[in-house]
Formats: sequence, C-alpha cells, structure tokens
Amino acid sequence: MNKKERKSNIELFRILLILMVIILHYFNAEMGGALSHTIPGTINYYLVHLIESLCIVAVNGFILITGYFSYKKGKVQVAKVTNLVLIMIFWGLLLSLITVLFLRPENIKNKQVIKDIIMAATNQWFVIVYCILYLLIPFLNKVINNINQNSYKMLLVIGLVFFYLWPSFYTKITESDGGYGIINFVYLYFIGAYIKKYHEDDKHILSPLIIYIGCALITALASLKMGRAWNYNFIFNLIGSVALFELFRSINIKHNKVINKLATYTFAVYLIDVNNFFNIYLYRTLFHSNNYWNNNGMFLNLIITTIGIYIICIILESLRVLLFGKLFKWLSNKVKLVVEA
Repeated sequence: MNKKERKSNIELFRILLILMVIILHYFNAEMGGALSHTIPGTINYYLVHLIESLCIVAVNGFILITGYFSYKKGKVQVAKVTNLVLIMIFWGLLLSLITVLFLRPENIKNKQVIKDIIMAATNQWFVIVYCILYLLIPFLNKVINNINQNSYKMLLVIGLVFFYLWPSFYTKITESDGGYGIINFVYLYFIGAYIKKYHEDDKHILSPLIIYIGCALITALASLKMGRAWNYNFIFNLIGSVALFELFRSINIKHNKVINKLATYTFAVYLIDVNNFFNIYLYRTLFHSNNYWNNNGMFLNLIITTIGIYIICIILESLRVLLFGKLFKWLSNKVKLVVEA
C-alpha cells in the first residue's frame, strides 16, 4: 500500500458521523421536528430518544479525528480556514436564496429574512469554532509534544472533572455552552492526540461497542428527566464518542477509494444539510418527516430521509466542485498566512 494512502477505517467513521448528524437534524425541533412533536409515552417518543442518544456523539467524534491526525503539525495554513469559510458562505447564500425565492416563498414575508440569510451564510457555529480550533493547532501541539505522559494524563483528568463531570451533575459554571464551544473542542483534540501518541492500534471491537451502547442507553434514560443529557459535554456522551472512535480505530480496513472519496464530502454535506432555510424543505416537504412524527413508518422514513439527503448533498457539492472548484482553490491560495507556534 502506498505510504500516502490513508487506511479507510477512520474515513468510514467520518461517513457514519455525518449520517448521524443528518439523523440528529431529522429529530431537531426546528428542522425535521420529531423531538418536539412525538407524543410522550408512545413507541416513537422512546425510539427518538434512543436514536438521538446513539447519534449525539457525532460532533465529538469529528474533533477526536482532528486531534488524532494533527498532533504533530508545527504549523497550519490559513488558506484551509479560508476555503472552509468560502464554502460556508457559498452554500449559505445560495441555498437560502433558492429556498426563499423558489422552494418556500412564504419566507419572504418574514421581516428578518435578509438578516437570517446573512446569518445562515456567515454564522454556522461548528464552522466558526472548528476554524478557531484549527488555528490553535500549533499551540496545542506545543503543549502535547513538550509534556510527559503523566503530565498529559493529569491535564486530561483536570479537564474531565471540571468540564464534563461537574456540568453533567452539578452546575454549569465551569462550562455553560453545553459543549458547543472551544473548551470541548480543545479537550477532545487533546484526547484524540493522546490516543494516537500513546495507544497502539487495538483489535478489540466488542468492549468499545458495549461501552458505546451502554453510554447511549444511559443518555437516553437521562434525557427523559435531564435537559443536559444531550449536551456534547455530558459525561456519557464524551465516553461514548471515545468508545465509538476506538471501535472504528480497531477495525482493519485497507485503503478503499470509494470510502475515502465519500469521506471528502463530509464537511459540505454538513453545510448543505444545516442550512436553516433549505433543511426544512428537505425534511418536511421533500421527505415529509412531519407526516411520520406519530406514525408507525417513522423509522423507515428516517432511513430513507437520511440516505436521500446524504445523496442530494453529495450531488450538490460535486456540482460546486465541478463548476467552481478551481475558483475556490485560487481564492483560498491567495491567503499566504501561516500560523506557527
């Protein structure tokens, strides 16, 4: 196998994670809507809580991957951040305008529509926080590569106690953003880097699978009583995300061109699916998720919707790359700045 060819187990993990994100959006109260419309006490209600709890680890998983592959970098190119931001703005503006003008024109009556379109194009939370993390990579790596393993463990323990255990069971004073901010991203980066630096590849699949499912079941039960159970920094979501990452790290999949190619669409799939205007059209108009909130066919509709949206997003991104890929690359490469610690 060529040294430059990356094994496909982690790339398959990326694909699973983005499918999980689509599922989370299917349930999201303001997107697919199931979480706020299923009748409490019904099978669908408990099914939604279980699947939500299985998928809530998705965002954490992406950041673990970043730490796993990036901990040796001494510098990063700002051009990469520029490219991510350009793609965010492109899809934010284009999808919002298409939806407002053609697919759901009733949105034009909204007095805030212009502001909402601008926000959709420039303020996607994951992109912003991830770009900050990316620019911090050389400085984080300076820490990672200049402390011994015992000090590293102590750093992780302190973070675990104050940023996960404390806000999970006590007050939110140590981390009030539910894990949506830079603290969680930095901590997950440190975990991903620690795994790569100090843990050899395992072949044990069963134990991390049991831990992941166990954490999801605990989260599902907790979600019936605790609003914070679906926070990204809820302790069982942290443990579950690490366990699922370890599961895929243990799977031996040699370089697979199809898997690796599909994995390259992950970021764009997220940006297309998360658009506030377009996703309501996708979930509720195109795939009729609202007709299945309290219907026996909800699980089947969830599967069809998830696969359908994933394919649509890949087709749209393929068209962007075909038509504008060189332009985006040219614009990004105009930024010559390098961040180095």
